Amino acid sequence: MKFQANSGTSQAYGETSWRYGGWPVAIASMIALMFGPSTVAVLSLGIFIRPLEADFGWSRMQIALASTIVSYTVMVISPLQGYLVDRFGARSVMLPCIPLFAMAVGMMYFLPPVPWVYYAAWIAIPAIGIGIFPLSYLRVVSSWFDKRLGLAIGIANAGIGLGGAVLPLILNYLIATHGWRVGYLGMAVLVLLVSFPAVLLFVREKPGTEPRTVRQSTAAGIDFREAVRSRPFLMLAAVFVLLGLINTALIVHQIPLLIDAGLTPQRAAMVQATFGMFVIVGRLATGLLIDFLAAPLVMMALVLGATAACLFYAFGATGDIVFVCAALLGMVLGAEFDVLSYLLKKYFGMKSFGKLYGIIFAVFQFGAGAGAALLPLMRQASGSYRQGLLLFAVATLVCAGLLFLLNRMGRSDQTADGALNPQHQ
Repeated sequence: MKFQANSGTSQAYGETSWRYGGWPVAIASMIALMFGPSTVAVLSLGIFIRPLEADFGWSRMQIALASTIVSYTVMVISPLQGYLVDRFGARSVMLPCIPLFAMAVGMMYFLPPVPWVYYAAWIAIPAIGIGIFPLSYLRVVSSWFDKRLGLAIGIANAGIGLGGAVLPLILNYLIATHGWRVGYLGMAVLVLLVSFPAVLLFVREKPGTEPRTVRQSTAAGIDFREAVRSRPFLMLAAVFVLLGLINTALIVHQIPLLIDAGLTPQRAAMVQATFGMFVIVGRLATGLLIDFLAAPLVMMALVLGATAACLFYAFGATGDIVFVCAALLGMVLGAEFDVLSYLLKKYFGMKSFGKLYGIIFAVFQFGAGAGAALLPLMRQASGSYRQGLLLFAVATLVCAGLLFLLNRMGRSDQTADGALNPQHQ
């Protein structure tokens, strides 16, 4: 079976029709991202902290260091992914990476109680999965859409939220009944049985937009060097280093900090599942809103919600308010890369989309690595997560201010037709 992206259906219907050929691409991207590196190599790390503590006798800080290693590995490979996607096309990079990534995750079944092997594995796993981080899917989806770009990106990115909601429940069952090693093996099977068929059958660029068929000099958009010097791009970089600092640390440590506050592991897992569900809500709601409202202002409102969540967690919330906090944090994670993808295409076009996204994602991962190391370090020094969470609350306020400025800068740097004016640097 071969999916014909430019079939008569896709030609006869526009983006506003659900029969348009780009919608199956967005939906298939959502399905594939459920068990991509963002969930398997990032969102799942916190679930394995306590089982590894109990089995190997490692400290929580030793185990959580894997999150920093993953973040900095992704930081290094993201610009390379952007180059490969812009040069060869997303599909050509994705298809060989999926089975290799599944194999690498499955090899964690054999992990010995040797820290350097554990750390080496978390360098290898994201590096092997270089082609299947969200950039590849968003590059494909963005090639199909303009008027409904926000919604299409939201649908595709919702896969990370779906994975974030489903994977903790699957892993908690597997770990409780068969042990953490089978948990890793289960994730590898899901990658092969879910992600690979979705990409093989449905995920491909809109015909005529593939990098191999469009000369770089004639592709629509702003030149890479002009784009990276523009004020909106620099503001985006500043925003995403702060978002990385906050979000990844809270994703990885949300379950441990809730257990420290007195929640049972089962209730903490339900909170994490709530977080994942609201990542989905954030993806779809943001995608709908940014087609009609200023994307930086939508993101600013959600970031202020994260400020409230950090403050509640800092002062030891244990009742039902923890589900509200998880929902607020999930909304932010759901929104951030919808907004990034949307603004990159709107400001700079598709000419250097992959490389620009790769740089911002690398900046995000730099912040993520710092935050994932800083939060447990501050816990170790003070005996609780409070000081780190208060610092994160301040960081969210700074981020909200930068988003407000980005909105004003973006409007002043745009020409009458909405494209970025590269002269305003």
